Amino acid sequence: MMRIVAGTYRHRKIDYPKNQVTRPTMDKVREALMSSIGININGRVVLDLFAGSGAMGIESLSRGAKVCYFVDNDKEAIKTINSNLKSLSVKEETHVELCSYQNFLERNKDKKFSLVFLDPPYAKKEIYEEVMLFLKENDMLTSDAIVVKEADIEMKEDDYFSSYRHYRYGMIHVNIYWR
Repeated sequence: MMRIVAGTYRHRKIDYPKNQVTRPTMDKVREALMSSIGININGRVVLDLFAGSGAMGIESLSRGAKVCYFVDNDKEAIKTINSNLKSLSVKEETHVELCSYQNFLERNKDKKFSLVFLDPPYAKKEIYEEVMLFLKENDMLTSDAIVVKEADIEMKEDDYFSSYRHYRYGMIHVNIYWR
């Protein structure tokens, strides 16, 4: 079990998929990450791509995000996200989709996201650039968008964004981009 760190659902417990595919973000990493984003979460439209347990999206909703899209291609992850949303009685608008990230992005080119979490399998580093290129080319990020990449390496800065921060928590690297 994990817990939601702050906000409306603070201290409430959530579950995570027990498969070998999902790698839950530790409470202390989520707490530090969300604190670094701070008040900038309120009213945002969140995309939790490679959502796993849905912890990042739920944490955002707990802190004032308006809507969250949870996307994962693993059935166990989607089952867990739906269970977590139900057990918390989440009132905010949510969309939970079982599909590949490519399929979701292709079908949702008309949407704009203001907070994006990217945490694909670490072995597939090319996914970060692929997703970022798609979001940029299809104008899917708002003018004040924040993108968070969690990886096992530090990511490089990106000229598309005005600000970049990197945090390291043991083997985990969190890279935050502000537009």
